[in-house]
Amino acid sequence: MYTKELILLTGTTETRKTLVNQLQEVIGDFVRIHHFSIEEGIPHVFSNQLIILSTSIIEEETAPYIGSGCKVVVAKRTVNFEHIDKLLFLPENTDALYVNDAPETVYESIETLLQMGINHIRYHPFYPGKKNYAEVKIAITPGEINLVPPFIQEVVNIGPRLIDITTLMTILQHLHLMEKKGDIVSEKYIRKIIDLSQKLSKTTKESDRLNKHLKQVLDGVNDGILAVNNKGVITVFNENLAHMLGMHSTKAIGRNLQDIFRNPELIGFILDDSREEWGWFSIFQTDVIVHRFYLETEGAIVATFKNAHETIEVEKTIRRELVKKGYIAKYTFQDIQGVSSSIQKCKQIAAKIAKTNLTVLIEGESGTGKELFASAIHNESLRQDGPFLAVNFSALPDDLVESELFGYEEGAFTGAKKGGKVGLFEQANGGTLFLDEIGDISLKLQARLLRVLQEKEIMRIGGNKIIPIDVRIIAATNKNLLHMIEQGTYRADLYHRLKILFIHLPELRNRKADIPHLVKVFLRQSGRSHMQIMPEVMEHLIRYQWNGNVRELKNIIDYMLAVCDDSSITLDDLPSESFFQPTASNALSRETLEELPSDTEEFLFILETIFTNNQLGESIGRKKIAEKTQAWKKDLSEQQLRTRLKALEERGFILTSRGRTGIKLTSSGLDYLTKKENRPF
Repeated sequence: MYTKELILLTGTTETRKTLVNQLQEVIGDFVRIHHFSIEEGIPHVFSNQLIILSTSIIEEETAPYIGSGCKVVVAKRTVNFEHIDKLLFLPENTDALYVNDAPETVYESIETLLQMGINHIRYHPFYPGKKNYAEVKIAITPGEINLVPPFIQEVVNIGPRLIDITTLMTILQHLHLMEKKGDIVSEKYIRKIIDLSQKLSKTTKESDRLNKHLKQVLDGVNDGILAVNNKGVITVFNENLAHMLGMHSTKAIGRNLQDIFRNPELIGFILDDSREEWGWFSIFQTDVIVHRFYLETEGAIVATFKNAHETIEVEKTIRRELVKKGYIAKYTFQDIQGVSSSIQKCKQIAAKIAKTNLTVLIEGESGTGKELFASAIHNESLRQDGPFLAVNFSALPDDLVESELFGYEEGAFTGAKKGGKVGLFEQANGGTLFLDEIGDISLKLQARLLRVLQEKEIMRIGGNKIIPIDVRIIAATNKNLLHMIEQGTYRADLYHRLKILFIHLPELRNRKADIPHLVKVFLRQSGRSHMQIMPEVMEHLIRYQWNGNVRELKNIIDYMLAVCDDSSITLDDLPSESFFQPTASNALSRETLEELPSDTEEFLFILETIFTNNQLGESIGRKKIAEKTQAWKKDLSEQQLRTRLKALEERGFILTSRGRTGIKLTSSGLDYLTKKENRPF
């Protein structure tokens, strides 16, 4: 009885028949497959179904039939290996049209064939609408016979392209069958390759050449593949496995397993045909995950080897799910606007940094575009197809940050979800994790984060299992971390671990040549490109110091667009001085308390209150201090206290922690209180 089902939609009848046969063979035992083609007609609108499209080309035509609640997967396709032998008999240097329905499918298929080593043919692309093409005698097509030009004398139909393994895994992921059926599908996929090997090996004509191309097929698989017969003799040993082990595959085939591997534990694991199993081993200084299963009908054992530090197929399906949840980098370097040399240099450096896998620290005031740069670096990196997740430490309390980052096991604490939770480090595996406001984390979290960066592994809260991770870290801060190290509120070892690569983003007041350009960009983004900024307004904008940086400039432009009366912006449309940010609100500016509007008595009272509670071992926060001011000569609100506490923290007199720790007086704050002649604030 079927508990899961899906809808397959294709363009042509032949493609439908081929793909449904493939799906029936691989997953038909446990998934009901409904299938329709545009050529034959689609009967009705589907709702709340998993829809598999044979190609992105039919997305527009099938859209009217895909109703609410449907999940759509556009299949990735690969060459139909079952009919490749038709190509192998073509003479060397044969000129042939490769005919398909669209340019992308044509060039993609030609590239796949060349990568597989079927390079004795000179392929000439052909698709509907192509004007310049070679008039040759032979055409190769994946089932699109009706598109073959009339002058072609011989057609080699290799059959419609098949759905590739990554799409099959994506389907299982959507149907929540990965854990139960993922290994079965992998086995059937590899079995097809082995079946192809047997088919080709029985071919009498040019058998040596056929086996050479079979080897290309096996070498095209991402994993290392090993097969041994019931006597322990190696029958399959692909190039990926040879590369992992640093040897030639030709030296392994035909030899006994014990002659190649010196690890008795690994040999025993591979030859054990009692059950299917995964294992972790270290071979020639390479960590590998080995999956072993027994093919009873062939009397062979097959083992796949995955590099433990590379992304595996299951992780790819998870990453696709993360992208659909919005875990993507939204910006590229083209989105970062500016014509000044300083911003252009930053972009050039960031583009070079993107090509590495090293940790990056981005430093800059609020509003300078730290998140934009982090996103652009990810999109320019080798991890661009992986997830991009972000966490802002200033917006979350310590306990929540820890569970979000590392995840937790079921029952780890009161309120923990049933089944536990996967943390951001695990979810970002194979991609990038952006740690925003890294200067705001507690010393406890700093220590734990340092371990993750050093060991490349995590442990969930309440768990006892070490989980290896492959995540690139991009951190950002608007604080002066060196100053925090001097104050004892930030770990120097974590700072140096984060600052392997470094970018300082320039403040807008130091790149004023960008202001006219940015104004035009913001007008265009608002759909008001026709608006004229009067010269005196632009002069005023250029003179201003922009303590809020680009974000503040965007706010001012939005304000002026909202209040102006006609197609020009004049001085009358500028907001009052109170609208502008009076002082930079970040620690990088190193401002002193003398520069802040304040009352010395208020600061002394706050410091003395914190000191008294610290001495009594009691936790104190903003609310508690506000209550104590009610009995003093000035009744301060929590908002007023927020400003004063921030000034004290930037001066290094207090340390504000989230959670139960509360506010602590630093040694600098204590020195200030104990001096007989206090400096004025």
